[in-house]
Amino acid sequence: MNLYLMQHGACLPQEVKANQPLTPVGHDQTVSAARAMRIMGLWFDALLASPFHPAMQTAGIIAEGMGYALSSVTSFAALHGGTSLKTCLEHLRECERYQSVLIVGELPLLASLASHLLTSGPKLSLALEGGALLAIGVPRLESRNGTLRWLLQAGQLQMIAAG
Repeated sequence: MNLYLMQHGACLPQEVKANQPLTPVGHDQTVSAARAMRIMGLWFDALLASPFHPAMQTAGIIAEGMGYALSSVTSFAALHGGTSLKTCLEHLRECERYQSVLIVGELPLLASLASHLLTSGPKLSLALEGGALLAIGVPRLESRNGTLRWLLQAGQLQMIAAG
């Protein structure tokens, strides 16, 4: 399975405004990311998002920018930031039948998920800034032998989108 993990676009910190929408910068990051994904020829069997508003908003912009119906985005409660990694993995096993899955979520859960899939050793530290997209090849979610295909930060996605 090809698993794509995306940190939602830039938004105000939770301490400033709870469950806030994307900032204009976050919106622009996400529009560029969708354009870059289209240019890169990516496609998804499933689009999952944390129920956290910025993640759902990011997933919706990605879906529409890539030509998917907005209804193709699934709010996936197991991706909420307060969920344990174990619970998240248990629920994500439903997706193993798919070949390509986009997961839009938030830190620290996204980074923990990536670390779990990529290493059996100490926790891997990844810089997943707002709007970053990470591609991992995984034979099965229960195994810890994923392959890091690439990691693109929001600025890199914007460069791809600009041509």
